[in-house]
Amino acid sequence: VAVSDYGQLGAAVREKNIIVGVLAVPAESAQGAADDLVGAGVRILFNYSEALLDVPPDVAVHTSNPAVELLHALYFHLT
Repeated sequence: VAVSDYGQLGAAVREKNIIVGVLAVPAESAQGAADDLVGAGVRILFNYSEALLDVPPDVAVHTSNPAVELLHALYFHLT
């Protein structure tokens, strides 16, 4: 996987026709990152932050907390 400079986000999204973005940033940075991704053309966001995102109606946001998901999986595996 190639890692690019954040300043090249828009070009990379358009060039590679990326439609899904993953937000794994602190809550205070999530809206700005989401805005950048949506502005670049991303239409599906997986949000792993605690932030509630304000996005256009044509953008799908799936919010999840990996720690909670892990605890849930462990609970059902161990019981």
